[in-house]
Parts: sequence; structure tokens; C-alpha cells
Amino acid sequence: MAYTKPTVEEFKAHFVRDFPYNADPALGVTDGDISKAMLEAEASMNAGILPTQAVFTLAYLYLTAHFLVIDLRAASQGVEGSYSWITASKSVGSVSESYSVPQRILDNPILSMFSKTNYGAKYLHMLLPYLTGRIFSVCGRTHP
Repeated sequence: MAYTKPTVEEFKAHFVRDFPYNADPALGVTDGDISKAMLEAEASMNAGILPTQAVFTLAYLYLTAHFLVIDLRAASQGVEGSYSWITASKSVGSVSESYSVPQRILDNPILSMFSKTNYGAKYLHMLLPYLTGRIFSVCGRTHP
């Protein structure tokens, strides 16, 4: 089914408190930044597994926000930046933090990438129910 993609304006309306929007890239997120993230989201999602326009729109917006955050982080690091893979625990001095990502997500390099931002995790949370299903076989044969 062909769904209608959300617009930059719809993205801004949905994430009104999340990003500092500004026409100047030195002061905030531009429409061009959002458009770029929307292209990345479009290239990364399979709309065919989502059941309705409303679910598609929400998933598309969260995935766009995920890529926008990844792009902004990369831009702030410049050419010296490197991708930080999933960390199960961190410690600095006497303070430590640990968390667990489900093994089925860790084993999949695409799904694990979505756990890098809150928006990606929300997208993953929406997507996972549509990635599982029942598979069964039927005995039979074909005739020539």
C-alpha cells in the first residue's frame, strides 16, 4: 500500500519541543537537515509491513528524528568522528551505568543501530511487532 509521507512542517509540529529549529545552521536545525533525514528514513524503512497511514506516519517521523540526531552528532564531530557501537556498561570513577539490549536486536546490525537514540528506540518499539509472524508449512507436491 502506498502511504503519504509526512512533510517537514508535520515533523516540526510533531517534535515542537525536541529540536531548536532555525534557518541558520549555526543556530539550530534547518529544513534541509530535516529533508535529508527524511530521505534517510525513506531509504531505511519498509512501509509494506505497517498496517495503516497513521502507524506509517508515526514510524516515519520517529525514524526521521533518529536520523536527524545521528546526522547532527556526526556533524558536530566532523571528520574526526567515529561511530560508537552499542555499549552495555560505562563507568567513570565510582559511578557506573549498565543496561541490556535484547540479544535479537544486538545480533542484527540494522536493528541495533536504532537503539542509539531515543527516537530510534521508539521506532524499533513500533516496528518489532510487525517483524514477527507465524510461519507454517503444508505437505504436498506438484504435478508435472
